[in-house]
Amino acid sequence: MPSDEDIARRALDLQRRARDYPLVVVPGYSEWSERKLAEGGNEAFIANLDATSMWLLPEELDSVSTEIFDELLDDLKSGIDNAD
Repeated sequence: MPSDEDIARRALDLQRRARDYPLVVVPGYSEWSERKLAEGGNEAFIANLDATSMWLLPEELDSVSTEIFDELLDDLKSGIDNAD
């Protein structure tokens, strides 16, 4: 289990180096979104995700997978369904 000092170091590192990356610059997102649209996906949902960003460390960019994009899309759809 990490110590309080380790947790504080990680938090300071995140504050110093992490930044918002628009999904459209995350590797693999553009191909994923184009495929979803070609499969008949909702253009408004994809446009919403196009305007979304993720707060990441630079070295985490390549670890973002299509499963995460699918989760973001599912969360968006769920949020719309629950807004009624």
